[in-house]
Amino acid sequence: MGTLYIVSTPIGNLDDITVRALQTLFTVNAIACEDTRVTGQLLELLKHKFGSLLASDTKPTFISYRDTNEETVVPELMKRLESGESIAIVSDAGTPLISDPGYKILHAAIAHEVEIEVIPGVSAFLTALTGSGLPANTFTFLGYLPEKPGKRITLLTSIREVRKNIASTYVFYVAPHKFIQTLDDMEEVFGDILLVVARELTKLHEEFWRGSVSQAREHFQNPKGEFVLLFSF
Repeated sequence: MGTLYIVSTPIGNLDDITVRALQTLFTVNAIACEDTRVTGQLLELLKHKFGSLLASDTKPTFISYRDTNEETVVPELMKRLESGESIAIVSDAGTPLISDPGYKILHAAIAHEVEIEVIPGVSAFLTALTGSGLPANTFTFLGYLPEKPGKRITLLTSIREVRKNIASTYVFYVAPHKFIQTLDDMEEVFGDILLVVARELTKLHEEFWRGSVSQAREHFQNPKGEFVLLFSF
């Protein structure tokens, strides 16, 4: 029986790769990834920058593993694991399973008593939370809010009711094309509350912005990049 590795990768700055992650990615038989081109480029950059830390120069097989093909790929991955191969699961950036694929293969591996090893590292929402200045002792991470406006309003309304009894910092991801509409929905439900917007984390133009919902709408008139949005009650 092989080993399934859950490997975190940098979200922008290559120096955030851990030694364990680096060594794992270059010794496994295969890497299951969202985009084989993205992961292939990442490994080339890592090899160029950190080649002296590598004990071997194994070239793993890349296997496309996305939300849309999990059902068909999981049996292939399990067959490889049961034959003794080692497989790493990565996302395009950050920690797998956190608003990214990985749950189904992990669940199957647990059911079949496959050895599992987690290689911790960077996650965008934790990076945003720790730099936000908001209370981090109790927080609620919601991933991406629902696509449909009606369901999004329903969720935000639920938060408004829950916060009456449970104080928490709320954290979620927002795609740029949904950012302004999300702000509109938040103002409708919560009013013009204060929030923190984290963008381009660990990259050259990293930004932690703090202000009200209306000010955020004015500041981010042309949203670009992936956003982490945080607020606290």
